[in-house]
Amino acid sequence: MNSYKIFWGEAHDNTYQSDNSPRDNIWPALERARSHLDFYAAAYYLGGWQAGPVLQGGCRIGLEGWKPQERYEREWGEVQRATAECNDPGAFVTFPGYEWQGDGSSGDHNVFSRNEGLPIFHVDKLADLYAALRDHDAIAIPHHTWYRPGVRGRDWSVYDERLSPFSEVYSAHGSSETDEEWVRMRVNSHMGPGFGGGNYQAALDRGYRIGAICSTDNNGEMPGHYNHGSMACLAPELTRDALWEAFRSRRVYGVTGDRIAVDFQLDDQPMGSMLKASGARRIQVAVTGCDALDRIEILRNGQVIHTQCHQGTWQFPGTRSRFKMRIECGWGARDAVVPVMTREWAGRLTVDGGQMLGADPCWISPQTTLPDLRQDTAVFQLRTSTANVGEPVQNAFNFEFEADPAAAMRLELNGLQETGTVAEFAAESREIWYKDECIAMLKEKVGMAPGSPERNDIYHHLAFKAKLHRTMPAAAYTAELEFEDDTPLTAEANYRVRIEQRNGQRAWTSPIWVTA
Repeated sequence: MNSYKIFWGEAHDNTYQSDNSPRDNIWPALERARSHLDFYAAAYYLGGWQAGPVLQGGCRIGLEGWKPQERYEREWGEVQRATAECNDPGAFVTFPGYEWQGDGSSGDHNVFSRNEGLPIFHVDKLADLYAALRDHDAIAIPHHTWYRPGVRGRDWSVYDERLSPFSEVYSAHGSSETDEEWVRMRVNSHMGPGFGGGNYQAALDRGYRIGAICSTDNNGEMPGHYNHGSMACLAPELTRDALWEAFRSRRVYGVTGDRIAVDFQLDDQPMGSMLKASGARRIQVAVTGCDALDRIEILRNGQVIHTQCHQGTWQFPGTRSRFKMRIECGWGARDAVVPVMTREWAGRLTVDGGQMLGADPCWISPQTTLPDLRQDTAVFQLRTSTANVGEPVQNAFNFEFEADPAAAMRLELNGLQETGTVAEFAAESREIWYKDECIAMLKEKVGMAPGSPERNDIYHHLAFKAKLHRTMPAAAYTAELEFEDDTPLTAEANYRVRIEQRNGQRAWTSPIWVTA
């Protein structure tokens, strides 16, 4: 369909948010981003915490406001030096930017510029920020818009489509797409709940031409954090100018984590376009997911007008095909039970007679290298930690390869292995359990003699484990659809696409606008 390439990036990774933590410094954040992303738009954090009144019992309320001018000018200078130095056209593209909150009444915005040199505008209201930015090559992207308008949620009464060409619909906060909680806005309890007119669909209902992305809203520790949101950009090449033109044209979309490739066109025009209706509208969608697709929805003005259910429409192939397999490593003991342990994983996946095609990183913590793909073999490394194991601490790769369903597969991972045919790995998921290692660890660290516990499940609960997700054929994770909408238009309409996989991962496209 279209000839653009998909580039994956991070557009909301806060740096210098903590006063003393080196983890959110711009330099390590850029290094982490470069390990697995195509582009990175820094979001230097302008806010600082000030000591408020002391409560009974000695607790003190923290008040957020502007950092001292000397500090934010110094840190902003460091951010711009870093983005200028690390920008590498064709390999890794950077943009300088900062998170603006004003006095909290207009909603939070990430301000990005095409090049270094943008001033920090110390203004309280969005209208004043827009006025200042009009003389610069810059954009201001709203995020977590669904919180209460006026207190960090988005007040859509003030809007400039040139300066805010798209908005975050999903991040670590949850989804701001609609006034529904099908992806929960419950992470930051002090800011919630999400409700009312600040959501993304409310902006579209006002007639605004605004695209959609996803970004993490992280704090420097892991740009592109899997499951916190990633931004996709459709551009001819990986350069600042090409990406910036795509930003301005709204050729962008967002995913929750899996890098779902989406090609959405209306009358042969890509997402973000504006065109005039000439009879029925021909809509084309092509999707390449990372897991079995559940459904593809086409929306017009926020209403689903067509759904393609992918379940039950495909069969496991009998001949050579493309497949995807996710290998996920981690789990382990809670740090309250045994000391925190870091785990290095070394793996080798071999498919006899196969051809390795690619591997998507699914990382929630920093990693070092992408896999080495050698014809029928993928050699890879991962690192996990048992710190805060109440939260997901698994890192993964999603491998794609071409092979015969009867081809033998073998995974060697830290001294254990799983074998079978491609078809057998597709029948059900598997777990690799490092039981003997756990028994030895408990004896060493807590003096627990092998076989002494009354119940053996302790050895499973505290052991490192790996999950081999079901191998999926291309028929499961790819789909195309065409739909013709012949409904007469009396006013401008917006069309967009929403996609969900069977594993819960989602994608939202930017709309295409059609005038009557």
